Amino acid sequence: MENKNIDVQILDRLGRLERAVFGSSLARRAGKTVEEARGSKLPDHILSLRDTGFFDAPRTSVEVWDRLQSKYPCEPNRVAMALLRLQRRRKLRKASKSNEGRKQLAYVK
Repeated sequence: MENKNIDVQILDRLGRLERAVFGSSLARRAGKTVEEARGSKLPDHILSLRDTGFFDAPRTSVEVWDRLQSKYPCEPNRVAMALLRLQRRRKLRKASKSNEGRKQLAYVK
């Protein structure tokens, strides 16, 4: 009888640990479904900026990073890499932007 009780306790603890490590408990705590939580990645935020017309004019990675800080705080190099990957997937186009007489890499719709 005692072994059965210990087995139940172990299985219960194992289930809690699995949910803590592998589950989407963060999405549930925030009141979001798993699908909504998946849509909150950096490229999704950048594409939502594109859909709202932010990239109608050429934008540098620093400008995109400044704009994203309120919704998705992250490092500037992550934004630059995400923009490059979106350009390679043909979701954005490369352009150049003149800033204080220097040409910079920029992205447009």
